[in-house]
Amino acid sequence: MLYALIALSLAIVEYKIGLKNTSLTFITFWIINYLTNQAFGFFEFKAKRLDLAVLDTAIVALTSLLLIFVTLPYSVVGAVLLIPYVLWSTFATYLAWNIYLLNR
Repeated sequence: MLYALIALSLAIVEYKIGLKNTSLTFITFWIINYLTNQAFGFFEFKAKRLDLAVLDTAIVALTSLLLIFVTLPYSVVGAVLLIPYVLWSTFATYLAWNIYLLNR
């Protein structure tokens, strides 16, 4: 469900103004967020680096929050659709931190 909301948010901006017409900041936050989101599984399960998994989820949470602010000028609805993602990524950071503490 979260990925559908994230994709819809980006699709709304694309539909309204086109991604070529957005700021470099907007694109940069999307790229950083996507790459760190995808890297979590590697850090947590493959590399078994729980410390990096915590850092990774914190970056995802921060960039998802920043995405709301950089999406607002282009689409209020697109920005609102990202709120569940911010909430989940913040909770995921809390979970990753506790998993790290339990396994130190």
